[in-house]
Amino acid sequence: MKPLLEVRELTVAYRVKGVMKYAVKDVSFTLNEDEVLAIVGESGSGKSTIALSIVGALPENAVVVRGKILFRGIDLLKLRPNERRYINGKEISIIFQDPITHLNPLRKVRLIFKDLFEDHGVEFNIQGVLELLRKLKVPDPQRVLESYPFQLSGGMAQRVFIALALVLNPKLLIADEPTSALDLTIQAQVVRLLREVRENFRVGMIMITHDIGVATSIADRILVMYDGELVEEGSPDDVLLRPKSRYTASLVSSTKALYKGVMSWTY
Repeated sequence: MKPLLEVRELTVAYRVKGVMKYAVKDVSFTLNEDEVLAIVGESGSGKSTIALSIVGALPENAVVVRGKILFRGIDLLKLRPNERRYINGKEISIIFQDPITHLNPLRKVRLIFKDLFEDHGVEFNIQGVLELLRKLKVPDPQRVLESYPFQLSGGMAQRVFIALALVLNPKLLIADEPTSALDLTIQAQVVRLLREVRENFRVGMIMITHDIGVATSIADRILVMYDGELVEEGSPDDVLLRPKSRYTASLVSSTKALYKGVMSWTY
């Protein structure tokens, strides 16, 4: 069986004041259907650049120097903008770390869902949206649909954003630092919610995070990035208990120290 996603020798650079700064250097990995893959690393390690490359949302000063991103055998890097637009949101969805900034403040939540359906030529199914919100444990979903994004709490906005990502039944869900803008209690709720998503929806997932504790609590495999390079890959147990690289070992050690006495390591 072919992987859902194959990234081959992806190399991405940013043009800064005429100089090419390499953010991702010859990174290769695969993702199988219904698998959860976590990409872990500190800020500037290249993990979010990988996510943006997959959905075609790199900034204008970014250059894909070489590589392939194969989604169900199709090289996403070769698609025209209209072809990419059809896939994004329908076949591939992404959740960002600060959902409020990515939700139109002038549109009620109901209309944001309606816009998404219409953008992909799908008849708006309000009952299906309500059912999905209930499945994601959104209290009083009818009230939420009639609210503006700024009227939602951070945790509620994240649930709405996850619902938007799932409503058209994508095959791949990318979560780009979905917990980093939230306090620890809400972080734990979002991680539990993402675990429920993997149990209740047939979707492959890539979790982008700087927090190896979050990664080990949800992922089947973990990739560790450092300075644009893939330095380690393995199961959560291997990465947590038997790290191969010095960087991974220091990351595990520092995260354990951070979580000690604050909350459960495994959420």
